[in-house]
Amino acid sequence: MRFSWFPACGSNSSKSNYEKTITGYLLKGSDTKENLNFKIVELNEQGNVTVADSIAYLTDEFRKDKQPVISRIELAKKMSEDLLAQTKKQSDIDKYNADIAVMNTRIDSLKNLVPDNLQGYDKRNTSDVLAIIVRCKYSVQLSGTPKEETFDFYLSPDGSKCYEKKGI
Repeated sequence: MRFSWFPACGSNSSKSNYEKTITGYLLKGSDTKENLNFKIVELNEQGNVTVADSIAYLTDEFRKDKQPVISRIELAKKMSEDLLAQTKKQSDIDKYNADIAVMNTRIDSLKNLVPDNLQGYDKRNTSDVLAIIVRCKYSVQLSGTPKEETFDFYLSPDGSKCYEKKGI
C-alpha cells in the first residue's frame, strides 16, 4: 500500500490507525477486504475540526435558520406600515401601531437570540481538536470492475472512530 505525505504530526502508527478505522467503516456489513479487492491507495491529513470551528458552524446554521423567520416578520411589518399609511380611522391606526410595535420587539428579540446548543462547549478550550479530516483514495472491485473513489473522512482525534465521510 502507498501513502502520501503526512504532516510532521502524522506518524506511521497514525496512518495505520487511520487505514484500519476507514477500512472498518467502509466494509462494515459487507464482504471481506479480500473479496472486494479493497486497497487504500492514498491517505492524506487535510486538517482538524476544533471547538472554535464547531461553534462557528453551529452559530452560522442557527443564524441561517432564524433569518427566514425574521424576514417573514419584516414583511408582515411592512404590510402593516402600508396599511397604516392608507387608513384614516383612529381605531385602525392604533391597531396597526400596536402590531408594528409587537413585530419590532419580535424582530429585535430574534436578532439578539443566540444558539442554545452551545452549552457543551462552555468549559472547552476553543483550540481543542474534535475531529481529524483524512482524505482517502481507495480502490474496490465491484462486479468485477475496479473503481477508485476519494472521500474526506472525519475521524475522532485519536483516529479510532469514523464520524462520517464526505465526497470531495
